[in-house]
Amino acid sequence: MPSDAVLCSNRGNGYEDLAAAHGLEHVVVGSKPGTRVASGCYHIQNVNSLHACYKRFIKPFCGPATKNLDGYIRWLEVRITGVQPAELVRAS
Repeated sequence: MPSDAVLCSNRGNGYEDLAAAHGLEHVVVGSKPGTRVASGCYHIQNVNSLHACYKRFIKPFCGPATKNLDGYIRWLEVRITGVQPAELVRAS
């Protein structure tokens, strides 16, 4: 996981511990008015949109094994961002 990754969550169980364990910034975004935007750029709709995109991408694979999930997520990153795979490998 890139060192500049930001974990956005709804403050569910374990997210704060996960962020701390991996040295990630943790931003809580909610679904109720007044909590939907955090720090100006983290918005619940951004999280929902990315989640929907992931679900559409992964559906044809019928749920890949957990051990392969990292590879599928990198593949999705390439498709979304247009970044070449070699650039992702160099960045990690």
